[in-house]
Amino acid sequence: MITLENFQTQLDSAELNAVMESACRASLASPIDTYRFMQRFVHYARAYSALVPQLCSAIGCSSFFNDSNSPFSAHAERSMDVAAKVFTASIEEFYDPRTGVSHRTLSYALLDKLAEYAGLSAIDVARLSSPEGWLSEVLAMVETGYGATSDDLASLVRAMGFHAAAETIGENECSIINSVLFTEQRHTAFGDFIRRSKVAFAEGTVSPWYWIVIHGTETTTGIEVEHAADALDALNRVVAYSRLSEEQVVDLAGRGFALFSQVQTAFFSNAQKELELRPLQLVMA
Repeated sequence: MITLENFQTQLDSAELNAVMESACRASLASPIDTYRFMQRFVHYARAYSALVPQLCSAIGCSSFFNDSNSPFSAHAERSMDVAAKVFTASIEEFYDPRTGVSHRTLSYALLDKLAEYAGLSAIDVARLSSPEGWLSEVLAMVETGYGATSDDLASLVRAMGFHAAAETIGENECSIINSVLFTEQRHTAFGDFIRRSKVAFAEGTVSPWYWIVIHGTETTTGIEVEHAADALDALNRVVAYSRLSEEQVVDLAGRGFALFSQVQTAFFSNAQKELELRPLQLVMA
């Protein structure tokens, strides 16, 4: 049975956690830096939410996954059963049951409040939101990670490995952001602002920080834990329903894990460099 232990050499969680925490701490220099960092993070996260359904479609359209125990080979296709375990990560992305909106809308509501706290005008936000060259390169790497075609089994399994890695690290990612940006700042003006602020939607009113905490904090388990477990289950279903052995699936998925580690490091390292190399007065000039 494939478990996270199979990918420990490709995914060094401790090292990635350190990179993520360092970038988060760099964003504390000013409210504008906090906004700038989170704006980059929101755009990084949105790439994943859009690409997971595409991977599910490629899996579902494939003909590689069949149940050998089916009494009729013509009825044995199980591609959607594999895709379903990847798709669970997308359900809340499209619809949050507490608010009735997508996670992307929740993330933009947080940016609205961060811009308000930083005293940014619409012109300021537009200037700060201009895409950086490094970010476009990282987003292209995410597309490569999720890139798969229905007629290429190896590409499907590699992409599923990339997805499993993203879901595994997702909870750490948000718990570190929560710890550094909110928990440690709870008794500062920023912490007070977040606690007092609310964002209202048709089906519910929540804290603007809600988008972060539902993915996991340092003291609570978020939705990513179940998504990570499902992603690994999908890999085990590949073993059950395809011609690949467990060893072959681990090898192919491991390549996806390794690529994700590179992408995650690239995003947070470059986000930190941007904050440190571009002084505030130049950003706002």
